[in-house]
Amino acid sequence: MKKPLLIFATEAEAAPVRAARADLNIRICGVGLVETAVSVAKIIAQEHPEAVVLCGIAGAYDSTLSIGDVVAVAEERTSTLPSLYINRYKATLSLPLTQVVSNSVMSVGAAACGAQIENMEGASLFALCAEYGVACAEIRAISNYTTDSRELWDIPAALNSLVKTINRLF
Repeated sequence: MKKPLLIFATEAEAAPVRAARADLNIRICGVGLVETAVSVAKIIAQEHPEAVVLCGIAGAYDSTLSIGDVVAVAEERTSTLPSLYINRYKATLSLPLTQVVSNSVMSVGAAACGAQIENMEGASLFALCAEYGVACAEIRAISNYTTDSRELWDIPAALNSLVKTINRLF
């Protein structure tokens, strides 16, 4: 398999990777489930990627995860919906990282309900890739704990770890 298409929610998350690896194919999807769905649908329709990897930062519910740890999301859940409508989506591309369950949320601070991390885009990407038969994975660097106020987040440390992991994997 050739190198996967890497998708980031923001240019701020992608910039350190672009600076380190000009050879990688990187796209920006926007923040949130809706923006990701629209962007990834266009990307898949126009570019027909063999595999995509969503990359970025995340908040941890799990205190055994440390700031700067990089994990692979094995399962995404749409956790902030009423329980009747919560869906689960699986990664279809295996990466050699610690595997976690993630809640895709519309705002920070949703109840963990068994998830180790939360983010705002993953479920959309996994759902679209499943629909169109595109192999997918997700890697997240921990920038904060979900109970932290924004000023406690360590985004630079998380992005540094993410760049190192992407360099090692791809």
